[in-house]
Amino acid sequence: MKYTFNNIKPLSTKSPDNLVFLDIETTGLDPVKGAKIVEIAMLKLRNGTEERYESLVNPGQLIPLVCSRIHSIYDITVRDAPSFNDIAKDVISFIGNNTVVCHNAPFDLFFVHKELYQAGITVKYIFYIDTLKLARQYFNFDSNRLSSIADGIGIEVKLSHRAMADVLTMFSVAKYIFANMYRKGIDIIGPSLYEYNPALSAIPHSF
Repeated sequence: MKYTFNNIKPLSTKSPDNLVFLDIETTGLDPVKGAKIVEIAMLKLRNGTEERYESLVNPGQLIPLVCSRIHSIYDITVRDAPSFNDIAKDVISFIGNNTVVCHNAPFDLFFVHKELYQAGITVKYIFYIDTLKLARQYFNFDSNRLSSIADGIGIEVKLSHRAMADVLTMFSVAKYIFANMYRKGIDIIGPSLYEYNPALSAIPHSF
């Protein structure tokens, strides 16, 4: 099954729409070396309305304790959760023909694309906006970590390193970034194009 995301329009910083904010938790940092997704969460902003999707994911392997201590997802937590193969169609359907927003997008998108590819769903490419890239390019935060930006602009962070909590934090940070870009006279953002290459030997570098 092949998917191609077409007809993506530039994003208006004044009234952003047709976006899917996405975050994942994993068993490690490198899917090429076997790391898998253990949780995925998304928030869709379309026509002024919000819709959420989240699911724990059974990775089919043990979760290293060092990772569990970060996101509080243990083997027993995902014991009865679906595999990514089981939810792959739901994930791609939820994203639909929208621009994906992530903080450090190459990390999340490489994982998601690889899992979709292994589930038999080929996504030729996807359009995305990286809030980390925007933070570095247009702002001077003391730190560009998502939690640090949120803290610096007065956003309360709850349950850091759980997928939906991070999505909601990113959503709030993104609204701050878009609003301030608009005030600076930047009223349009052109989404970037991400192409997944299953032959890559490492995650693409972040911006």
